[in-house]
Amino acid sequence: MKKICLRIGIILVAIAIVLVSVFLVKGKTYKVQNPIATIQIEGYENPIKLELDPQVAPNAVANFIKLANSGFYKDFKMTIESNRILGNESMQKAKLSNIMENPTEDYVYGIKGDFIANDFENLIRHKKGVITMERDDYSYFGYAEEGYNSANCNFCILTEDIDSYDGYYAAFGHVIEGMDVLEAIAATRVEESNDEDNDSVDISDTETTSDEETTANEEASTEENSNEESEDTSDDSTSDENTSNEDSNEEDDDVNTIKIINITVDTFGVDYGLPEYVNYEENMEKVNEAYSSMFGGSTSVTTD
Repeated sequence: MKKICLRIGIILVAIAIVLVSVFLVKGKTYKVQNPIATIQIEGYENPIKLELDPQVAPNAVANFIKLANSGFYKDFKMTIESNRILGNESMQKAKLSNIMENPTEDYVYGIKGDFIANDFENLIRHKKGVITMERDDYSYFGYAEEGYNSANCNFCILTEDIDSYDGYYAAFGHVIEGMDVLEAIAATRVEESNDEDNDSVDISDTETTSDEETTANEEASTEENSNEESEDTSDDSTSDENTSNEDSNEEDDDVNTIKIINITVDTFGVDYGLPEYVNYEENMEKVNEAYSSMFGGSTSVTTD
């Protein structure tokens, strides 16, 4: 009987050891797969893929997932800058209805900023290939917290390191595939010319003697009369020129601009919920009042 009890005891101990070992191994190796965002850009065959970090920046990640998977970023235009690509300034801001169904109120929102200055531990460094949320800065008007919580839908992907963003902007992921695409996009940036250089005038060419000035004035008077007679004739050509300039400006708008075909995020079955948010429109009213009291008028920021 004692031998039987001993054998049963040994078997139970062995089973217990096996079970404990299994749980220890699982505890060490099991890890939830982070969301993977896929960004397809017009003109580039291969996409850019990013791994998002919901543990470090839960609000930014939850917001990005909701917007991306709802189709918000379809045909989204981005500007190529010297150190990043970011959403075009003319883009439409997201409202609550873009991230939830049937909200009781529908307004432009801002998400709580996931970064150190906003009392949130986010140690992601803003290095090349990092994706981060763009936001407003109202600290000049005494509304620093409102600026910290003003990120909406705009984001940027860094093509160079931006150390000054560390601790002040919510980095929430990094490129894992398609760094060559990001570099190719950055390489297409066109340095815009400075029109002021073309308008410079050599002072030596404008210096004349008193007699020369008198002669020049008389000639200018004669030319003015002649110009008045030819104004009607030149109107049509001026109109054509303006039309041409408008077309040219439209082309210029496409310089240093890329278009996102679509963004999707694979969450691997995990629901990351909604971000913490505030009423962006109410905060903007306060900022506009402060701006008006300081300078008159209102800021250029709108909630349309």
